[in-house]
Amino acid sequence: MWNFSGSGGTEVITGIANENLPSHTENIGYNEKVLFSGEFTNLSRTLVHITLTGFGSAQNFHRHDLRAYESFVVKNVPLSSVSIYVNAGEQIGFHGMGTLVEAEDEDEYAIMLAKSSMNEALPNSPVFDTDDYARVTQAAAATVDLFTSGTNEDFALYKLTASVAGANIIDIFWTDSANANVEFIGQLNFASSGTFVYDFPEGMLRNPNRQGGKLRMTTSTAAQAVIDVIGHDVHAGQ
Repeated sequence: MWNFSGSGGTEVITGIANENLPSHTENIGYNEKVLFSGEFTNLSRTLVHITLTGFGSAQNFHRHDLRAYESFVVKNVPLSSVSIYVNAGEQIGFHGMGTLVEAEDEDEYAIMLAKSSMNEALPNSPVFDTDDYARVTQAAAATVDLFTSGTNEDFALYKLTASVAGANIIDIFWTDSANANVEFIGQLNFASSGTFVYDFPEGMLRNPNRQGGKLRMTTSTAAQAVIDVIGHDVHAGQ
């Protein structure tokens, strides 16, 4: 048996200042005839990068992004080490465990390699970094921001609830960071007070403008409108 960081297989890792260097590196096998089968799991709600290192010309042969609670499953692969990269100052939980089997001869080695594989496993919903909740109250005819994404993130919308105190027409739409490239989600036409809910599936509704984009609304009257937004930040590249 092989366990990450010793006996338990679980370690808390803190990101170092230089994010180009690994926050933690763990040795696995001692020669290319020793094949590893097991998995590496991100136990946190933040994106983590791992690099798998082999032997000889196969060094640093795979870099993988582990989403929140995602596992990376490896079968019959000769690994020298695994390195974990964490954003500076962040703390994450990381788990790794598996088995090491040394091939007795070249024929057995070839058979085992022929059965090698690497796969993602994400049994939980992709919550990425964290859930986002926003409430905007508007009591004038105007266009306002509901949610603004970070420069390295875009926003994935799960649910939007619009409640009005009187007659109002509300347009819900995406834009880029400069309020251009408008993509309408829908128009809500209230003849009097009422509530309407947009409820999107697990695939989420994402801003087509991606990083730095905005979720916005326009109201047509001064009747108070309360908008509740629930979604997730999605890191660039996901």
